[in-house]
Amino acid sequence: MKAHSPEDRKKIEDYRKTLDKYPKPSVTADIVAVRPAYSELEEGQWRENPEFALEVLLIKRGQWPFEGSWALPGGFIRPTETVDEGARRELREETALETDRLIPVGVFSKPDRDMRAWIISNAFVSVHKRGHGCHVKGGDDAREAKWLTMKAPSIGYGRFYLPFHEDGKLAFCLTGSYREEDIGGGTVLSVEDNPLAFDHAEIIAQAFLRMLSFDKKKLVFFFLPEKFTLSNYIDIYQYLTRNSVSDANIPSFRRQLTATKEPLLEVCEGEWEDLGGRAHAPAKLYRRRSC
Repeated sequence: MKAHSPEDRKKIEDYRKTLDKYPKPSVTADIVAVRPAYSELEEGQWRENPEFALEVLLIKRGQWPFEGSWALPGGFIRPTETVDEGARRELREETALETDRLIPVGVFSKPDRDMRAWIISNAFVSVHKRGHGCHVKGGDDAREAKWLTMKAPSIGYGRFYLPFHEDGKLAFCLTGSYREEDIGGGTVLSVEDNPLAFDHAEIIAQAFLRMLSFDKKKLVFFFLPEKFTLSNYIDIYQYLTRNSVSDANIPSFRRQLTATKEPLLEVCEGEWEDLGGRAHAPAKLYRRRSC
């Protein structure tokens, strides 16, 4: 950084003295960490296309306010770091989860969003591959960190319904309304019966509206490994869009992904899925086409 001249230093000092007349908010970051999950089947059972779901990482707060309540990992930004850096640090300190990519969700700045003080939060989505974060644990002021499963969410016609399951049982549902936007996605208007700390229910709902504003066919890649079957891709696409791809429409859907002017998928020539001893014909492997 360029050194300031003596004249600039004097002006900076004089200017900072004037800031005392303005109230100052604290700045935090909250992270909606998500990863793929598949329905749990009893030992020895298997089916070709298990139900796709998402898991969201939540913490149990260990301190006032909202002690014992579910919340998003996050915390205060230090003067020596950017908001992105602070978000990554807080996620690591509270859950032991590392991330190298954060997708902005928005700024949450209602004056009464935190009873303690005027605190503005910057919210992010952090997307992780299946199996990533198997050893999350509560740290810092988080009593516990745990992945909760979201199955069969419903978002449409100005309403959202996001059911969260803990250990196979329904833990809570986030329900409310939103306004659809011309640029895609929507803006949360209300959350009914908020079971989470602060306004974290609103942040989670806004995060999913934000993700659904992306190109759905490209959003699927966030939740896939480098190589995958067409069935893997379709499972996730159906979950994210709530649009069914019937067996009869699979050939047409495959052509949309592989045979257009700008194809999204390409076949991994000579590579097939690992059946793991299962008795059925192996499927071809695909990968995202390089630009």
